[in-house]
Parts: sequence; structure tokens; C-alpha cells
Amino acid sequence: MEQALQKICGKRVTTDPFECAPYAKDVAYIPGFFVHLLTNPVPKAVVQPISVEEISSLIKWAKQGKIPVTVRGGGSTAYFNSVPMRSGLVIDTNRLQGFSKLELSQGSNRKMVWVKAGMTWKDLDDGLRQQGCAVCSSPSSAPSATIGGWVSMGGLGIGSVPYGPVHDQIMAIRGVTATGEIVELSRPGKDLTKIQGSEELGLQFDDLMGTEGTRGIITEIKLLVRDVPEKEEHLLAVFNSETDTGSMMSWLGGEHFSSLYNVHFSSPEFIMMLQEAGYAHEIPLGKFSLEIDLEGKRDEVDVAVAHIRKHVKVLGGTLLPDGVGAEEWADRFKSLRLEQTLPSLQAAEITLPVSNFAAFYEGLSKLAQKTNTLCVTYAHLVSPEMALVMVLYPSDELNTIRYIADLSFISQIYKLGQSFGGKPYVIGLWNTPYLGKVYDRGERERRRQRKQALDPQALLNPGKGYNPPSIILNSYVFGFGMIMIGLLRPLVLKILKGGKGQ
Repeated sequence: MEQALQKICGKRVTTDPFECAPYAKDVAYIPGFFVHLLTNPVPKAVVQPISVEEISSLIKWAKQGKIPVTVRGGGSTAYFNSVPMRSGLVIDTNRLQGFSKLELSQGSNRKMVWVKAGMTWKDLDDGLRQQGCAVCSSPSSAPSATIGGWVSMGGLGIGSVPYGPVHDQIMAIRGVTATGEIVELSRPGKDLTKIQGSEELGLQFDDLMGTEGTRGIITEIKLLVRDVPEKEEHLLAVFNSETDTGSMMSWLGGEHFSSLYNVHFSSPEFIMMLQEAGYAHEIPLGKFSLEIDLEGKRDEVDVAVAHIRKHVKVLGGTLLPDGVGAEEWADRFKSLRLEQTLPSLQAAEITLPVSNFAAFYEGLSKLAQKTNTLCVTYAHLVSPEMALVMVLYPSDELNTIRYIADLSFISQIYKLGQSFGGKPYVIGLWNTPYLGKVYDRGERERRRQRKQALDPQALLNPGKGYNPPSIILNSYVFGFGMIMIGLLRPLVLKILKGGKGQ
């Protein structure tokens, strides 16, 4: 195998088990016996291609041997999106680096660049700012998340309020199909040229976005970028209740300020943990906070600030002194700083109508109190109507019984979120039991048909996103198991003296 791969990628190949082992995990800890019960995650080989031609050759080689292929960028998710299910070959895209000169779109004068899939979002933004431009939006893991990785995922994050998901900012994609063909696909309705062959293969523009590397491999995207704004303003408001905070979030979305760039929510528990880690001491304990980030033309920012100040006061909130918001903005990519005090964490991430945010948080607080669980919550407004909510809670990865018991709480969070119109954000492996909460029956069938049509051998990232890969992850079996474990969890915590995870 190694010799065959070296003919394609030279020395940028390894089959050494020690060097392959890091590719068998992502940022989440999962007990080893559970992982190996459901998967064979250690790849037989890892390659680091530097061109789309090499990736094409790799796919054709893998197809001949029916070898599963998993594409990996930064590996910064927690759902095994980029971890192999059936060993095989991992294509590490981190050597696909660089972006083109700025281009102007015809007619609209919007600026665009071609960006290689292995760049991180922070590196791209830093490079663009040297030319007076910036990315429109970025994930909260921008220092490690790659271009191709975030496009392959949900694409919601910082800057999504004015610019939408990153999928809306892509004008064209270059990639490789499950048969190894190199294609360029343009956004439907845009006057961009398709490379011959893309239509015959049946691959469509949307097939490469948000599908977690299961229908094709992204190698480069043509991305809309923006001018660096004239002015930035970063406010930090604190409120006494989730009701007032939720009202402020809804108001901000409904006002449609042209300069509103980002809104970040922090729960009192999140603030408390940050302070225990040595951060955010300027924020009063027991308060709910909203970081409100404004960018744009100077007069538009000033008008928005004046309106926001008035409305914060109407809701009984307080704006903290200038500089506190700017400091929190500078730390926007460090949401998991609290790991310094809570090193073992489990998490659930959902999209939720912002109109139901306060009710969801109130329900979560009651659930946390009932189950004696410390819930640490933060959220981003990702559209005028929608929030992306992350709920973290402590566990103990060194205690397998405790960790498995704590898994049941994720199901309870998803069930609560669903009752308020929410759903899990991404699928990967660990959220396949919740496919029915993310897509209705018709959409699930359509997705399965697209996968079968484009990748009939299930070569690309098999076991993810379409059907539970094991009877254990079947929604009914898994759901029943989580209910039973959830009933036993209080007893487990009591025996292990887990309490609130302290």
C-alpha cells in the first residue's frame, strides 16, 4: 500500500501505526471500548496531497481496491465527522494552501478569491486584511478550522447574521468526485463556467456543501469577501434574566441593523467558569451577557450603537465600560477556555429559533437542577431568526462508567431543544441516531438517493450522515438505551460522588 501511495504523493505518505493513531480521534474524548465497538478508526494510511490531481489519483486508486476514504482538515469537531469508520485511507488536506488575487464579479463589483481547502479561516482572514479585505464570516474555531472543513459542515458562525451561512458566500467549487473526476461547479444562476464533465457525473453545486465529505472532496472554493469595515464597535451588555436577554437577542435580529455583525450570548455559569479560569473578571457574576459586535460605515455603526444603548436600558440591562466588549471580541476564538477548570466536557450543539431561546434556557435550567448537572451555555445569533447554541457540561473521561452515564444527558438536551423548534447542528457519527430530528422522512430519503447515485460503493466517509451504521445507533435502540441510562445516571453520580461534576 505504501509503495503504491508513494507513486502518487511521494514521501507525503505514512502507514506507521503511531503516526496514523492521531487521525483516529477528534476534539472529543470517547471511551475506547465504545469507539472500537462501533468503528475501526485507525487508518491504514494517511496521505497529504498538494494538488487536486493527486487527490484524483488517490480516489481512483482507492476505488479500484474498494478502500474507504475519509477526508480530514483541522479535525476540530466533536462528532467524528472526519474520523474513519472503517479504517482505510485518510486524505489530510492541510497542505492545500494559498489563495488567489482578488477578483471582481461581473456586474456587481463584489470581490472574490479562490481559496485552497486546507487553509484555516484565520490564516485566510489575516492574509486578506493585508490587502484591505476580510472574510465575511468564520467559525468560532477559525484558528484551526479549515476552509474545506467548514464548508463541508453547517457553515454557521461569527458573521452569519449579515452574510448568512458560508454556503451563501461561495460562487464556485473545485473538487473531486467519488469516481476520481476533477470538476468545477458554479452556483446555480450565476454566470460562471462549468468544467466539462460535471453534468454527466450528476454532481451538483449543493452536493459538496454541508454533506461532511460524503459525496465529493472539496479542493478549492471561490469565496465572496468584503472590504475591511470603516469602523468597529464592540459592546457588552449584561441582563438580570434569560427573558430580558432573549428579548434583546430577538430585538437585535428584528431591527435588521446593517452594521450588526455578531451577537454572542454567555450564561451566568459560562461566565463563572471563565472567571475561575482567570478571564472575564469585568463581567458581574450572576448576570447574562450579550457581546454585540458592529461593523460597517461609520455613521451606520454610530446610529446602531445609539439605538442599542437605549434598548438595553429599556430592558433593565447595563452596558459595561468601553473596552470590555473589545476584550471579549479579541477572545472570540477561545470559547473553550473554561477547559482549564472543567477538563472533561460533553456537549450538545443545536440550532434554535431565537424567539424560543429564553424558554429553552429556562427549561434547560430546570433540567440541570433536576439532574444535578452543571450546564455551561453560550450561543451565537446566526440569522435574524436563529441562534446556534452550545451546551457544555462536566464529566470524567477517566471514569468510563461516569462518562457513559453522562452521554444520556445529550439526548435530554436534544429532546428539550426539539420541543422549542431546535435540532442538532451537525451529524457526523455520534448524531446519526438523531437524523430524524434533523431531517424529515422525505429529506432523509432524498439524501440517501443522492449518496447512492454519486457514491454507490460508499467509498467517501462511509457510515456518516445517512443511516445509522450500527444497530446500536439505530434511533429506537439508541433512544431506549439513553432513556434507561438516564434513569440510572443520578444513582451513578451519587455512587461516584459526581455531583455537579466538581
